[in-house]
Amino acid sequence: MLLYTKELVAPRPRPGHGLLKFKKQKYKNFVRHSLAHSTVHGLQHVFEEEEERHVWLRYFWLFIVASSSIGCFAIYSLLEHRHDEQQLVSIIETTQLPVYSIEFPAVAICPWSHVNWARAKAAAHRFLPANPNNEILEGFHQLLSLLDKANFGNFEKLDRLSTRNLTDLMNLSVTKLSSYLAYRCDELFVPDSCIFDETPFDCCKLFVQEHTEKGLCLVFNSMISENSRQKQLTNEFYPYKLSTAGEGTGLQFTLQLNESFLRPGTIIYEIPFAMNLMIKEPRQWTQQMANVFHLYAHTENFVAVHPTVFETTPSTNQMKLRQRRCYFDYERKPYYPETDLAYSRENCIAVCLHHAVLRVCNCSTPGYYPPIEGTRECSVLDAKCLAQNADIFSYVKMRDQDKYINDSRRGQLCHCPENCNSRQYKLTLNVRNINYDANETRKLIKTQVFYGQRVMTKIVTKLRYTTLDLLANFGGILGLYMGASALSFIEVGYLLVKLLWMLLKDGYLKIKTMFVN
Repeated sequence: MLLYTKELVAPRPRPGHGLLKFKKQKYKNFVRHSLAHSTVHGLQHVFEEEEERHVWLRYFWLFIVASSSIGCFAIYSLLEHRHDEQQLVSIIETTQLPVYSIEFPAVAICPWSHVNWARAKAAAHRFLPANPNNEILEGFHQLLSLLDKANFGNFEKLDRLSTRNLTDLMNLSVTKLSSYLAYRCDELFVPDSCIFDETPFDCCKLFVQEHTEKGLCLVFNSMISENSRQKQLTNEFYPYKLSTAGEGTGLQFTLQLNESFLRPGTIIYEIPFAMNLMIKEPRQWTQQMANVFHLYAHTENFVAVHPTVFETTPSTNQMKLRQRRCYFDYERKPYYPETDLAYSRENCIAVCLHHAVLRVCNCSTPGYYPPIEGTRECSVLDAKCLAQNADIFSYVKMRDQDKYINDSRRGQLCHCPENCNSRQYKLTLNVRNINYDANETRKLIKTQVFYGQRVMTKIVTKLRYTTLDLLANFGGILGLYMGASALSFIEVGYLLVKLLWMLLKDGYLKIKTMFVN
């Protein structure tokens, strides 16, 4: 019998201790082997498998890698802050954009006198009840006198109608009456005087009647009225474009005065033969006063248009409205009621002012601004309300201006940001007297509207720092500090997935062994 001393007997390990130590060594070797061959600079020195490498040298390289990582992500946090600021910058993309790339502006002719008095008697017969008494006739005549000078906003003189008993005229449509009495195309234009792009046209085929804040106007190249939109269906080149510039290349027309259209006994200086010339975008209802000129009799007017195109890149769509401060065409406008008009600041103000009339006087004025469906048209009985609140309808207030400006006018606050893609027209007007022939007795207004140059400026607004810039700069910093790339992240991801798979696999085998035993 052989006897073994106690010293020769190995101690029995605790259950599972040796296996656990083996597993830990396996995971450690896997991580060390994977990171030793990583593309991140410095990690191979930390996890190199050479046993003779000194520990202090490993810690030194670990410190270098950790410092570089901290520096990399510190710089990234600065870049991310710059990206989160979402600052906009406007740059001049080009000063040589050809003018034929945009539509020629719409040109509106609005007479100062809105009533053709040659049709006054026919209007009385058409719009008044049968056998009207003298009071009704006098009230109707006074209404025509007020309509002759009225524009949207200058309703102060309508208060005179409140002193009369106009109950019999309460069903009279002022819009239809104004349209009936307005000057027609053949009454204003000299026949065969309209030329566009060096091509003669029938004036009444170029100009159509449209309602504006200045009453019923004759408008060229517009897309507002139904008649204008019908033109686009039959003419693929409408709205028209123009590729040339200079005098004689754009729109030319001549207006004439027929004194038989004036009110009998009217002094010509009370309402002179003059026109408002409005230059606007084809899809705008109206335009700011800066783009409205006065054309007087016996003058030849040359209007040079210098357009500037403003665009905002779609990348800014992710920004909040208060930062971007403009609307894209496809965005929903919470303060812009449903209408057929494309969004623009001018169209928004027009709709806003019209809704102010509806709110204050509970009626609408479709003769001046876009109609509001389902509303009652203002009648002569609403003249007092329109007159008493004229300062609301004629004045658009800016946000928070009451904090800084002491203004007695009430005005109307309209939340109307700019449209992101727009055009602005800088206009120059040159006027000279007409040299009449010896036999010419008519009072004429000759006008030319043309491009001042064949090219224009395009200004683009974009994000100063986009997501693409953030990604590119982060890649450069990552390479500078750590020598890493996108493949390095794939390697780390692969390591984590492989390590997780090993843990799950070992855990499954352990559970399976327990159930078998």
